[in-house]
Amino acid sequence: MYFWNSYPFVRLSIVLISGIFCIELFPGVWQHFNLSIGALLLLFPLFLVLSKKIGFYKLRIINGIISLSIFFFLGGELVRTKYLDLPYNHYISYNKNHDGFSGTVTSSATERTNHFRYDFELNHITNRDSIKSIQGTIHLYIKKDTSNQTVYEYGDQLLIHGRFFEITGPGNPNEFNFKKYSSLQNIYSHAFVRARDVRHGGSSPPNKIFEYAYKTQIKAAQIIDKHISEPRENGIAKALLLGIKDHLDNEVKKSYSAAGAMHVLAVSGLHVGIVYLFLQFLFGGIKKTRPGRQVFSLISITVIWCYALITGLSPSVLRAATMFSIVAWGEIKATKGNIYNSLGLAAFVLLLVDPYLIYSVGFQLSFSAVFGIVYLQPKIYRLLEFNSLLADKAWAITCVSIAAQMATFPLTAYYFHQFPTYFLASNLVVIPAATIMLVGGISMLLFDPIISEVSSALGFALSKIIWFVNESVSIVESLPHSLINWIYLDLIGLISTYSIVIFLIWGFHHHSFKTMLIGVLLFLGFLYTRLLSTNSQSSCNQIIFYEIKEKKVIDHIVGHHAELYLESKTDDLESLSYQINPNRLASGLAPISTSIQSINTSNQFEVKSPFTYGILGGKKILYIDSTTFDLRFDHLIETDILVLENGSIKNLNWLRDHFQFKHLLIGNSNTRFYSNKMKQQAHASNIPIHSLIQDGAFILNVRK
Repeated sequence: MYFWNSYPFVRLSIVLISGIFCIELFPGVWQHFNLSIGALLLLFPLFLVLSKKIGFYKLRIINGIISLSIFFFLGGELVRTKYLDLPYNHYISYNKNHDGFSGTVTSSATERTNHFRYDFELNHITNRDSIKSIQGTIHLYIKKDTSNQTVYEYGDQLLIHGRFFEITGPGNPNEFNFKKYSSLQNIYSHAFVRARDVRHGGSSPPNKIFEYAYKTQIKAAQIIDKHISEPRENGIAKALLLGIKDHLDNEVKKSYSAAGAMHVLAVSGLHVGIVYLFLQFLFGGIKKTRPGRQVFSLISITVIWCYALITGLSPSVLRAATMFSIVAWGEIKATKGNIYNSLGLAAFVLLLVDPYLIYSVGFQLSFSAVFGIVYLQPKIYRLLEFNSLLADKAWAITCVSIAAQMATFPLTAYYFHQFPTYFLASNLVVIPAATIMLVGGISMLLFDPIISEVSSALGFALSKIIWFVNESVSIVESLPHSLINWIYLDLIGLISTYSIVIFLIWGFHHHSFKTMLIGVLLFLGFLYTRLLSTNSQSSCNQIIFYEIKEKKVIDHIVGHHAELYLESKTDDLESLSYQINPNRLASGLAPISTSIQSINTSNQFEVKSPFTYGILGGKKILYIDSTTFDLRFDHLIETDILVLENGSIKNLNWLRDHFQFKHLLIGNSNTRFYSNKMKQQAHASNIPIHSLIQDGAFILNVRK
């Protein structure tokens, strides 16, 4: 009990997070729980009066329970008011009833392959001659136009001819849920429009601070363009200094990811931490007295937020700036354990502003890494001693890397399914180099309007350092087994892994055999569940028809082997991997690149217009690729799975007269209009039907 007294905001953050999770997991229960908490709120003044008469110490447990319950209630209510109770005129009610809309750009442009993407705050929708006022933010994608491409800025007012549509959920098993991801940002729809359908209607920035931040970021990007001309180094400089990752090519991302250095290219806690540590180096001497610590905190907070402005106040930097500002302010007291309470306060404040930050990967990684470094790094550092100053500094950096990896590995395995083998070697180069690049890069930006020659010299030096880091990262990536990928953890596995790590570390540090034994038993339990999952997969026999736009894609899974059948092996494998590999990974199967066959040439299928016929797992599959009304049939054609493509059949009664089938599918080449029409006919005739484009992938479990 006394242990928690030093960490009040850690306790409050845990309780607040519990309330956020509770309303998400048990929305029906929350209504009843809501009433109980309301009663406690009404009784709280009574307990305060009783506490004064009887004594706070005697009623400390009751008062503590009531206080924590209030913050638990607060967490759930924040979610309800910000995300669940949408305003009456929210656009989600008007997704279909409009032919145009207008609003305000509320982000900088994010460049995609064929589009520029913006966050777009809607103001009005139009439907013929009527106009309605609405609220809410959507993703706006404007197609690139090489003849006349305008890149819009924060605050631009746009009038658009076109429609926005609800973001659809994943159509395939275990596929990334972009709909859920967007909803956590209060975005539920998106629009894809041509450049000529957009008219600029002036500028009215909703927030002057953000307007200044975005303009500062654009100006900083222009300075980088001026002094660093090499495309690769230019892109990395913008990512490192400003958080602009649009100009990073895939090879650079792949190299840094494999070397365990990707965090350098994502402006976040590492970069703000470097700025903070550099300020410690410059002004650490004034921290010996309380007034000195106050001055240092004021300087640190000012510089950190100035840097945040340069990066355009991106969400990741806002989180990190808030965290380090509270840590800097907390150093005024200079009490033992204060750092944990400061981090708890930072999390508490951020979640009060946006409770769904708890689901942000950046938020989870940032706090996990910082907690890991603060708790583990000193303990690891004390394991070895070096007489050499250089060796000691290298060991200190290594300890930081080990601590951060231990604290974040379960999360990186859960979200990214990989582990960089040589992260220690790469970080020995990358972290010191990132410090030099960040300090040098900020200096280059500051000197440009004052002494351009100094800025040019710094830009030249910065480009050479970036080149050196790139080459070092490439060498690490080229080493054998530099990246362990295809790691799978589900949510239960994530919780289990963290539990194992926490019990083992706590038991080792406190020399508690019982605690370490619990960790070992949890590890054995984890291995046992993995073994059960592997055995379960061994008996699997499935045929999966994936929902892939305008393509025939079938996966035949037998035990731990899977074969993917495509119309053509030249199909875009990168796009297919994004949609299919998550299910392969979750099932313990190899990636699709290892097992692909063409439907047109496979021995399992035969193509004879207008039909494509095949047998998988003993099940007959028949595609009808085009109209068959001119054909004559002597008898019923029997098949297990019948797939309609290209609007081939107009009348299901005719289909039933000529074909006998167990499963009827609407294929990926059809329109939604056709799918709706066929589903209506099927329901009227009591024919079971499944539409790939509307209902998602079709999974058939084959009985042996």
